[in-house]
Amino acid sequence: MDYSVWLPGLNPGMNPLSILSSAKPDSIEVPKLAFLPLMQRRRLSSLGRVVLSTLYPLFDKYGRGNISPSSVILASRWGDIQLTVKALEELSSEKTLSPTGFSTSVHNAIGGLFSMFAHFTGNITSMAAGENTIGSALTEAKAQLVEYPLVFVSIYEDKTPEVFDKYGKIPFPFAVTLVLSNETDRDCALAWKEHLVAKNVSDAPILTQLYEFLTWLDTERRHEGE
Repeated sequence: MDYSVWLPGLNPGMNPLSILSSAKPDSIEVPKLAFLPLMQRRRLSSLGRVVLSTLYPLFDKYGRGNISPSSVILASRWGDIQLTVKALEELSSEKTLSPTGFSTSVHNAIGGLFSMFAHFTGNITSMAAGENTIGSALTEAKAQLVEYPLVFVSIYEDKTPEVFDKYGKIPFPFAVTLVLSNETDRDCALAWKEHLVAKNVSDAPILTQLYEFLTWLDTERRHEGE
């Protein structure tokens, strides 16, 4: 198992848990993605840049040279919610909707752009499972690891607009991408489910779940090294 994390203010060598346990950042600077051509970067939303900053390097490292097909799972409760709200506001006030704005706001837009940029022709699954998004993504990965030797799982959210605060406020965007192998990681879904139950966080806010998730990942990585 390997993974990559993006959180605002997270620098190389920092523990992401320290970001999650501190106050929310005053400003958010999204990744530059210098490894992509400028025209491709312009097609990505802010959230798309956050997701690809974790997914693309892992795909380059593990998936691009693999002769066997791999799979990508993109899991988010809200997706690109900032673009969705903007599109709804435009539709309400102007009675029209930009085709480009709509195409980049749908739930599978980030996966589609990734497939074009990375020339990825394997399986891509976009999913949303409300408060159970993390566990559901790992369950889907467990199922796909029966068929694919490698599965990349990106779990991400954007900062929620104020109108959605009562459904679970997310103060800043984040992304975590894992690369899982069918040789060693097929039991991660069950292990995470057991961790959720043991810690009683299955119904907790997503940032609490994310904190527990990264704690669990660090524990799993240490066990692999033993």
